[in-house]
Amino acid sequence: MRVIRVKVLTSVIVFGLLVGITAVELVIVNLQLLTRSITVSTLIGLAGVKALFVAAFFQQLKDEPKSLSLVLLMGLVIAMALMIVSFLQLHPVHV
Repeated sequence: MRVIRVKVLTSVIVFGLLVGITAVELVIVNLQLLTRSITVSTLIGLAGVKALFVAAFFQQLKDEPKSLSLVLLMGLVIAMALMIVSFLQLHPVHV
């Protein structure tokens, strides 16, 4: 019974973190304090963090072997880097 309660509490905390990150994303977009390229890069990074939370806690990736988790993490990092590079090529920064 206690194990189920801990799992539910963990899920609620992770859900709260996901809602909080989404709120931060909305604030970043609506306040428009950053340049466009920094805003997009930040949003991509926050989306990656949310994807890690979802994969780790709601898809039980945290119970898998560490090597599988490392492969997924490396793939996510590479995908984020490619998205950022392609965005910066499409929208060059003019200094």
